[in-house]
Amino acid sequence: MGTVIRMSARAPAKTGNGPSSPRLVRETLSRKLCALITNGTYKPGDRITEREISERLKASRPSIRETFRQLEAEGLLDIHPNRGAVVRTLDLSVFLELWEVRLALETLIAERFARHGTAAQIERFDRAIENMDAALRSKDRTQIRSAKSSMFEAFGSGASNAMLVAYFQQLNVRLSFLWSSSLSIPGRPAESIGELRALAAAIRNRNPEAARAAVILYNEHSKASAMYALRSFIDSQEKTDGGRGRR
Repeated sequence: MGTVIRMSARAPAKTGNGPSSPRLVRETLSRKLCALITNGTYKPGDRITEREISERLKASRPSIRETFRQLEAEGLLDIHPNRGAVVRTLDLSVFLELWEVRLALETLIAERFARHGTAAQIERFDRAIENMDAALRSKDRTQIRSAKSSMFEAFGSGASNAMLVAYFQQLNVRLSFLWSSSLSIPGRPAESIGELRALAAAIRNRNPEAARAAVILYNEHSKASAMYALRSFIDSQEKTDGGRGRR
């Protein structure tokens, strides 16, 4: 995600090939922890500890502590005294706010992609859409998350604006646990691929207005699927919490 995190002087940055820059190590830790949230290993409301992540990522606890603080600043974690870090939860109002910002960023990316995207970037986006189609047909949720992540990366690369892409990726991490939600809506997988192909065609034709319209249509339908998934997740959490309360 291109984040910059202060590293403790007690945590030297090394790899198997010798010393590496502290910045590279910091970015790697942040990216790996974000991936654990994106792939569903940790979901909203899950508690994570420095010790657990330190052992999982093979990094020093001071480095993990700084990573937690960075992700707290980015809105991905809440840090509670004496409790550790918790993946920030979503309610419907927060979801709608995030989605509004995400749509604004995505339309800007689409317009810039149509104006400035290279032939190689367009080809990469086309391939990512076809891989997304194959993942949706497989109905494998892990494959869908991976393909969707790659598709968004390919799409973002066409913006040629690192800050824009960084904010877009940050929002996607917070919404990522909803990414396989289209499987729950009859006909939605095929519909979404058609909308993405229309977006790719608008970009290929260098038509920013059509690209913007395609993004808005795709997002409106995706929003309905994501809201369904969010309500299901909230219901499951409430049932779990209710069960704990009865014990």
